[in-house]
Amino acid sequence: MANSYKIKIAVGLISIIALLAFSSNSVYAQKKKEIRAAAVSSKKEWNHIYSNDTEKKYLEAEYQYDKRGNTLLEKLYDENGNIIKHTEFKYNADGNEILEISYNPRGQIIEKIETTYYKEDLKLEKKVYGANGKLKSKKIFEYKTF
Repeated sequence: MANSYKIKIAVGLISIIALLAFSSNSVYAQKKKEIRAAAVSSKKEWNHIYSNDTEKKYLEAEYQYDKRGNTLLEKLYDENGNIIKHTEFKYNADGNEILEISYNPRGQIIEKIETTYYKEDLKLEKKVYGANGKLKSKKIFEYKTF
């Protein structure tokens, strides 16, 4: 019974660790403000996996930033160093993200997201296009003022 309990705890911990490690929007992701304050222009994330007293280290992600701390480029890799996906971001003069294009390992577009804004930097509309260039979804934002 005690061994069964230990196994359940171990499986639970592994699940939590895996969830955090593979979540692209992890709670541990660097904030835009921190990137800007530290004047970071690029970042690499290395993953270290330990099994049977051996370590396997691989580049998991690379990021490039502008002077405002906005992400310009994100590249994700698998354990063998192969690129899984890369995403490019574009911003308007106010620093709001207006375009996000994701590519597969062959450089073909997977998805394109366009966002438009009101003058007050509030989102107006977000359109998602598929690999074929056709509109997949659209989200419209409505606001009420005091």
